[in-house]
Amino acid sequence: MKRFIVPAVIASLISGAAFAQSTQVVSSVNVVGYNQIAILSNQFVMVAMDFDNGTNNTVNGLFGTLPTGSSVSIWDSAPAPAGQKWVVVNKIRTGWNPSANATNVIPAGSGVFIKGAFATNIYLAGNVPTNTTMPVITASNLYKILSYPYPVDMTLTNTLLGKGAATGDSISLWVSNKWSVFNKIRTGWNPSTATNVQLKVGDAVFYKAVTNRTVNELRPYTNSVN
Repeated sequence: MKRFIVPAVIASLISGAAFAQSTQVVSSVNVVGYNQIAILSNQFVMVAMDFDNGTNNTVNGLFGTLPTGSSVSIWDSAPAPAGQKWVVVNKIRTGWNPSANATNVIPAGSGVFIKGAFATNIYLAGNVPTNTTMPVITASNLYKILSYPYPVDMTLTNTLLGKGAATGDSISLWVSNKWSVFNKIRTGWNPSTATNVQLKVGDAVFYKAVTNRTVNELRPYTNSVN
């Protein structure tokens, strides 16, 4: 079996850089991609996990290179009071605190908040999805951290999740250290600038839906087995 290592995005802030376009071919059933993400000093960055390493998608496995003093905040999307809250894991000199949370798995298609002790870069890598569809699941009146399930840049309103959003749904993006919120109303998205929002590789969002539903996003690139 061939194994290809493909950069998803060389730098997370380079406009237009992406793993694949719809006309390109992924020439293996075992493609490994990676994404470099800039972590800012003492600022929160919302990061998506676009690749799958199975049970190795843990806090320590993904973010073990973060400097001492950094933190990873995982969203517990279960209903309140048990959920709908942040679970924070802090990087200390001897490892992670609490250490038990360092083994928490961050599934592909989800995301976390990272706060770096100083500016640095992290690299997220893993298997590129080759499934023809990938499910994106919402929960009624609960916030969930979601990302576009394929490692390509995609306009928010061109995703099937965005196209099929119900009146009352909302999407919250973390932009320039503050929230930018888009609400689905009867006549479309409000503000209408949602049509300009580009979800880049490595971007995650908060999604709050009025219903439980599963959206099967279509693979935006082709795959041929050699």
